[in-house]
Amino acid sequence: MRKNQLLVLLVALLYCTLSQAVYAHALWIEPSSSSAQKSTVHTVKVFYGEYEHGTRDLVKDWYADLKELKLWVQHPNGQSTLLETTAADDHLAASFTPEQDGLYLIHTTHTASELGGQTKYIFSASLPVAVGQSDLMITNPKEPNLLAFVSPTENRTDQEVDIFVFDNGSAPTDAAVTVISAEGWAKTFKTDSNGKVSFRPLWKGRYVVETSKYLPEEGVWNEKPHTHVWQGVTTTFSVN
Repeated sequence: MRKNQLLVLLVALLYCTLSQAVYAHALWIEPSSSSAQKSTVHTVKVFYGEYEHGTRDLVKDWYADLKELKLWVQHPNGQSTLLETTAADDHLAASFTPEQDGLYLIHTTHTASELGGQTKYIFSASLPVAVGQSDLMITNPKEPNLLAFVSPTENRTDQEVDIFVFDNGSAPTDAAVTVISAEGWAKTFKTDSNGKVSFRPLWKGRYVVETSKYLPEEGVWNEKPHTHVWQGVTTTFSVN
């Protein structure tokens, strides 16, 4: 009996450790440059790891089937195009050529093939790209149901950066939003009634924004039962 109890305890601890490890990791998208030009190839890279600790996992080590994610670009007219991805050591690379001015949104949402314990994990990431004269705000995302958005403007230290969160088209209040710098600094904020967080960056470089939701939802995924669904979403922006 004691051996059986010990086995159950070890399995439970394994599930807990796996869930925490998966939860701590995130996908994020980085651009090859801070600006894009019409009729010019623009390249982006998708990473998976822990930005706060400076870790970027090798693609071969990505959780479950994450490396099979689909990457899309939403055009200014609302239509979306599937991008072809190529695997490198620690990232997936993709490119597109914008043919008109406007705001483009690179995005992916992927449900992992494996459960973490009894939780289904959904990984999302997005990156806005402005081309030419365009509206720098997105108010009605066509594809992602959970979205963190930072206007692709020229951000500078000690100037406020506004972060917006959309959840199925609505602006959630008191949603936790974590901002992480390349130096390892991280701070969690809560959105206001407009789904917005504002902060003043202290360092130059690229920042990753993370938000998530964890909800009770019973179901079956790939023939295995789950009791909860976790969805995490990121976006990135640079400070000059």
